[in-house]
Parts: sequence; C-alpha cells; structure tokens
Amino acid sequence: MTQPRFRAAELFPKVSIDLRERPDGTLLLSSDPVAATVPRSVAAVLVARAAELGEKTFLAARDADGEWERISYARARELADRVAGWFVARRAPAAGREESQRPERVLIVTGNSLAHGILMYGAGAASVPICPVSAQYALAKGGEFTRLRHVIDTLRPTVVFAEVVGPIVETLRAVLPEDITLICTDPQNWPGSVPWAEVVGHEPVADPDAMIAAIDPEQPLRYMLTSGSTGLPKIVIQTNRMWCSLFVGANAVLAEVSGWGVRTLDWMPWSHVAGVSVLTGALVNGGSFYLDEGRPTPELFGATLRNIAEIQPLFFANVPFAFAMLCDALEGDAHLRERFFEHLQLCLFGGAGLPQPVYDRFQAMAEATIGERVMFTTGYGSTETTAGVMSVSWPTTQVGVGLPLPGIEAKLVPLDEERYEVRFRSESVMPGYLDNPEGSARVFDEEGFYRSGDALAFVDRSAPEQGMVFAGRLAEEFKLNTGTFVAGGRLRADLVAQTSPVVVDAVICGEGYDEVGVLLWINPAGCAAELGIEGSVATLAAEQRVTDFIRQRIRDGRGADAGSAGRITRFAILTEAPDADAGEVSDKATINQSLTLKRRRADVENLYAGGTGVVLVD
Repeated sequence: MTQPRFRAAELFPKVSIDLRERPDGTLLLSSDPVAATVPRSVAAVLVARAAELGEKTFLAARDADGEWERISYARARELADRVAGWFVARRAPAAGREESQRPERVLIVTGNSLAHGILMYGAGAASVPICPVSAQYALAKGGEFTRLRHVIDTLRPTVVFAEVVGPIVETLRAVLPEDITLICTDPQNWPGSVPWAEVVGHEPVADPDAMIAAIDPEQPLRYMLTSGSTGLPKIVIQTNRMWCSLFVGANAVLAEVSGWGVRTLDWMPWSHVAGVSVLTGALVNGGSFYLDEGRPTPELFGATLRNIAEIQPLFFANVPFAFAMLCDALEGDAHLRERFFEHLQLCLFGGAGLPQPVYDRFQAMAEATIGERVMFTTGYGSTETTAGVMSVSWPTTQVGVGLPLPGIEAKLVPLDEERYEVRFRSESVMPGYLDNPEGSARVFDEEGFYRSGDALAFVDRSAPEQGMVFAGRLAEEFKLNTGTFVAGGRLRADLVAQTSPVVVDAVICGEGYDEVGVLLWINPAGCAAELGIEGSVATLAAEQRVTDFIRQRIRDGRGADAGSAGRITRFAILTEAPDADAGEVSDKATINQSLTLKRRRADVENLYAGGTGVVLVD
C-alpha cells in the first residue's frame, strides 16, 4: 500500500529513541538529547526577541470595531518593563509595605487579552508569580464559588487582575479579603482599585536588563491549577526553568514544521497550560500570535472560522471536539477549505484523544484541496509536566501521543499485556504543589518520576519508534458489581471514535451496576452529514435512525472476544448540554467524567431502570 504524502514532513528531525527494559518489565523511554542553551527566564526570551525583531507584531487581538489591535515585540517589552516597574515600586519601603508580609502573588480573573499578556510578562520580569484562573470560577451558578474560594485561600494573592471587573463585582466582593489590591480597566466599579492605565504607564526600574538577568530560574513563574476532576484543584508550581527547558526540546522537534515563528491563531485559555504553551511557542520563535475570540461552541465557532480564513495560520491547535466542528464547516465551504489548507503545516490536538474518523475526514479534505495530508501531533502531558511532553514527529496515519520530547524521560510501568502506566522525569516536571507536601509526595515515585495516572500502549511493541497511543486514565477505571474491571477512559475514546460524527462525547457508567451503559451527547451537524437528518438535539434524540446508527456502530465496534468490561449494553442521549459553569466541561471542552456522573445521577438511574429514552444495544 502506498504511503500518503504529508506536507512539510521533511522539516521534522529524524526519530531517534533510547528504550531500556528492566528485569521487572518496566521500560525507560527517551529521545536523543539536544545540545542547546536553556534561557534563564521567559522574560529574558522577550528581551532577546524585542531586540531582534523590533516592530514585528507579537500579539494581536480584535478591538471593539472588529479590527486587529497589534503590539510589536519592542512595544511588548516596553510595556512589560513598565508593569514590572509598578510591581517593584510596591515592594519599595516607601510604599509602606512591611518586610514580613506574605509574598507577592497575582490572581488573574480574566480571559485572554492584550492586557493579560502584558501583565503576564511584566509580572514575570519583576519575579512576581501569577495564577490565572478560568472565567468559570467567577461565573459559577449558585453563588458558592467553591473553587475560587479554595484557590484564594491556598494562593493568598496580594494582587488581583480583573480586566473588566463590572460583571464579576459581586463574586469578588464575596470571596476576596479586604487587603487585596485590585487592578482593572473600569475602576468606577471597584472603589480603591488601581486603574490598568496607571500600572501599564508606570516608570520602569532604572536598569530593567539587570533586573531580568538576576531572575532566579528556580523560583515560581506561575501557579497553574489542575483540572480538579477528582476534587478541588491543586495548585502546581511552575518555574522559568520548567518552561524554558521544555521548549528547548519542543523547538528541536516542532519549531520548523509548526510555523511558530511566522503566525499562530489560538483561543485556548491561558489559565490552562495548553494555551500558554501555544503562546510560548510563538514568543520563543519570534512569531505573531493572534488571539482568537471564537470558541468550540455553536454560538462562537463562527468567529474562529472567520479568523481562520483571514489569518491562514501555519499551525492550528485545538481540542478534539473543535476538529469535529471544523470538519463540519470545511465540508460545506469550499472557499474556507482553500484558505485554511493553503499554508497549514501542522495541527495539534490535546486534552483528549482525537477520534480516528475525525482525523480521516480532515485528511480526506486536505488531500482533495492541496493534494497531500497535513501532519498532526499531540500536546500530551499535564500541568505537572509544564505542558505537553510527548509528540508525533513523523508521517503516520495512526492517531496517537507519540514519543517523549528531547529532555523528557518516560518510565513505563506494566499494567497488563498491552498497557503501561506512564511516569515522567525531567527539568520540566514540577517541584510540587503549592502548600501541599502530602499531595506532592504521593505523585512522585521512589526514583523521582511523576506519576501521571494515565495508561499508554505502543502502536507496535516490536517497533517502538512508531510511538504510543493513549489507553485511558486510571482514575476513570472502575469495577462492575460482577467484579469485572472496566477501563472507562479507553472505552469512552473507542466509543466516540466508533460513533463519530453523530456522537461527540460520552460518560461511561457502570460502577455499582452489573453492566456498562453510556450517556451520550450528539452533534446535529454530524447527524445531518452522516444521516441526512436535521433538527434540534431533542428531536434527533428521539429519531430512530439516529439511535439505530449508534446501536449498530456499538455492535460493530465490539471485538469477537469482548467481555462485559468492553460490552456496552445500553445508552441514552442527553439533551441538556454539558454545564461548563458547574464544572462538567473544562476550558478545553473536555468532559469531567466523575463530576458529571455525580450531577447526573438521575440520568444514570434512569439508564439502568430502562426508563425514558433508554436504548438497549442487544
């Protein structure tokens, strides 16, 4: 069979790995190291790029009139120096602040924006760590704001940046201590606040270069929150060393093919490491980063499509669900297809596995439009590893997580004949969680490897250079009442792949029951494309052709030897979308399985009672 041709595949370096097996079956996997100097800080990288690139656009975002407002590298450096000057002035004795007070920390309660970016780099230059949180934390229903309170209690911030505080005034008044300084652009809504114009207009320190050169790379750069899928989020300490060392390896593999040094369009929130990673790729390589105001939702994805057509990114990163939405749009718009694929060199998915049918649809359009395929890679990793630490860097038709980046050592502990628990050790792995020594100790093994809690499997154990695939999250695995063990994460990924594009996501049920059942969300656009049926979710959920399609795909996807662990016996379609405000869906549009099961207990009980809307597979 002729291998398909991939655009820009020659820009990837040759794959070279080191794989060692221990007597107990544990494997140690790494890629060849890279000989490169690790910058001392992210602030130092901005200094270098500003000197080198001057007036080239670094950050761009649409203004109120829909036009692009741009900040050059030189201007970004200037503004960051002014913000740093404001922070330094706060620490000066003349500011009346006591030496014994708690360390300066900034809580950011705002989405991606030009001001957010400048504050981020200015705080970093002044060695003041930031903690960006999801907007969902301040918009939660019910007025309890449990997660936001938890973060504030643990972080103990001294400064809060809420770019537009008006919409969240009541929330912040309910959760913030009185002694916190608040920065905003609408100070009339928060008496005593500091106007953003005052911060960004402050005089720089006398010698900003010396200040940045003195940054300790081991001190916290930012505090990033875990997803909190099994409870309240933990706060991960991330240092300059972590980010800078990670991108030495990432650049060695991805810089040329990604086009990071040209232009990037991205929406992913900077409260999540995936979003910060894309931004850092642009900074390190001197590219132009365009903030996408769109989101992978029916209401906002149109903005993303408009930006794609205008910006024509070389690199496109998103969550798997967004790629499904993108395929729906591209299949119906020839002009958009031509604009999107014209310069595209690399796509990256993260947050969950990319269903093979979505990948196949995407590549079929690429071949029809430009005569070749586009490379896909992954950002597999976690907040605790800084960001993605594994990638695919070779032409392949297999959707997977790839191999460790240079500088990353993976420890693979056997779980069964195929799967391994993956653990990581490198300079990009966190020193621990903030003020949580017990939690920190639990996630490191006796050799200092971070326990990811994920399972991976080789594409081909006899050819490890073909990389690995995601095989489920251990926390999502459970037992049926029969004692049968169910790998819920893997089962969910397989189910979504089998039923795409009609099904977009699922919650695996069965703990406390004798059989595996699933609650599903369907995609109206996918139903129209695959089955020729249009209508609302509620209408489609009652449509027999939809349920028959899902039932048959589940049957067809069963292996000949499928036991009860992999045998889905019943399903129901959910007509209420995942509730982001309640935490069911993350910033990256991935489903929090355990929390969703708790919130939808009535749906689970209905599923096993054979109630309304339940479809039996057999």
